[in-house]
Amino acid sequence: MARAPVRKTSFLEAVAACIQHEKEVFEFYLKQADALPGGPVKKLFYQLAEDVEEHINMIGGLYSQIQNGEALPNLKMASEVQKFNSTSLQILMRRLDRNTSANATGNEIEAVALATQEHENATNFFRKMKSKFEDRGIQVLFGQLANFQDECRMLLESYAAYLTQGTPASRPAAYWDA
Repeated sequence: MARAPVRKTSFLEAVAACIQHEKEVFEFYLKQADALPGGPVKKLFYQLAEDVEEHINMIGGLYSQIQNGEALPNLKMASEVQKFNSTSLQILMRRLDRNTSANATGNEIEAVALATQEHENATNFFRKMKSKFEDRGIQVLFGQLANFQDECRMLLESYAAYLTQGTPASRPAAYWDA
């Protein structure tokens, strides 16, 4: 059976692909957090994992809003999951999530770098894909997810700066290092 082109993705298929992406990122955060030593970066990864629930709720709420109050269907039904896992969009998103299979093996800087790259890739993906669809619901969904991803990326970049340079109060000379 031939797959429909990405441009023919339905709003529900896009929603299912985005929820699956959020689940992949959730697992990535937990895997990294569990391997990290105690401290602010470990707490950050647990907080980012908790934020995934907010993202999924936002996706469900957006679906309901765009579908005139219709609740998001149960995507756990076996036939529905199989259908959504084989869409062209889901296949593209699996490539997007390639960083989520990586493991920083407890290195804080590497974990933050992997997560930052994941969010940068996701931001770029959602912004690029948004313009490929005529469906207003998909455009709004991808726009909102691009914004979430960008916010997470900026937070992670702040942590990376903190880890490599410290805070200005503790190491003011760090800003002048080559």
